[in-house]
Amino acid sequence: MPKKATVARPVVGNVNELESVVELRFGDLFDGPSDLIVLPCSSTGTITPFVAARLAQYSIPKPKFGMSLGETDIVPFTGAENIASFVAFAASVNQNHSTAEAIESIGVSLGKITQEISSIRNISAPLLGAGAGGLRSEIVVEAMSRGFRRTAEKEARLVIHILEQRVLDQLKVGGVSAKVTTTAPISPKRVFISYSGTSDSHKEWVAELGKFLRQNGIDARLDQWHLRNGMDLPQWMTNELVQAQRVVIISDSRYRDRADGRNGGVGWETMLIQGDMMQLPQDSRKYLLVVREDDFKGGVPTYLRTKFSIHWHVGANEQMLREQLLNEIYDVDLAPPLGTSPSLYVSA
Repeated sequence: MPKKATVARPVVGNVNELESVVELRFGDLFDGPSDLIVLPCSSTGTITPFVAARLAQYSIPKPKFGMSLGETDIVPFTGAENIASFVAFAASVNQNHSTAEAIESIGVSLGKITQEISSIRNISAPLLGAGAGGLRSEIVVEAMSRGFRRTAEKEARLVIHILEQRVLDQLKVGGVSAKVTTTAPISPKRVFISYSGTSDSHKEWVAELGKFLRQNGIDARLDQWHLRNGMDLPQWMTNELVQAQRVVIISDSRYRDRADGRNGGVGWETMLIQGDMMQLPQDSRKYLLVVREDDFKGGVPTYLRTKFSIHWHVGANEQMLREQLLNEIYDVDLAPPLGTSPSLYVSA
């Protein structure tokens, strides 16, 4: 069992005290990546023109017929990259009517999904029931938040997207629950681990490193845990890379060869990573290279030669390097503190 490290990192709260987050955000839920998007429908399977346009644009399957008010149906999302891995249809309206209880039930179901599918942590949803259902926006927010927080994993996040700025402003001043935020709250750093399945022992080593990061408050994302059968691999990679705050690339000679030759999954990831890097500031520290090869140069892909890296050679001090990796991910300032200036004396 990996030992929990003691590292001088910024205080982000006890990992055991973290709570699920509900956030209000202005904009379209299709604007950015998430693990799951929630689309409203009626109990008879009808949808709004807005949703219908999105179904056609992204080839999303239509909701099933005969859902109960407050029921949620989740399906894999294979229609577009950079959007989500799953879609949930939420029956928030029945004959132009909705209830707070139905919206709360949907929130409960969304929370349970984060327990059942470990790859789902970020959920994007609209104001369910506030349109055709006739519910006031503040009632929707309170009900959905209450249900979600009751059942969600502690590191899960529900983002409720508001399409009109005036509605968001009204919610801000309308006294919605203090547990609902309109600013980005503190949450675990999301870190994607990229590697090549060089051998079973290498895959096991990567998994142990991922477990260590998770034990130290980092939401480490790894295909061994989060890539499920039937999911589209390129889409999953894209979603994870875009949502990650940091990406740890564990490279060896096999990874280097695949990255340089653009072969297999590593080759696909390489193209995605290079595309992402081009959009980042030059001083970005999003990508961190770990070279697990005795011959350092033999384990570094050509395009990563200028990136900061940790040389994790055979026989290295594992605990020391693990703590170094934590310090890098948490952006710990290791410079000694400045002392006071010495007194200056002028000779008589």
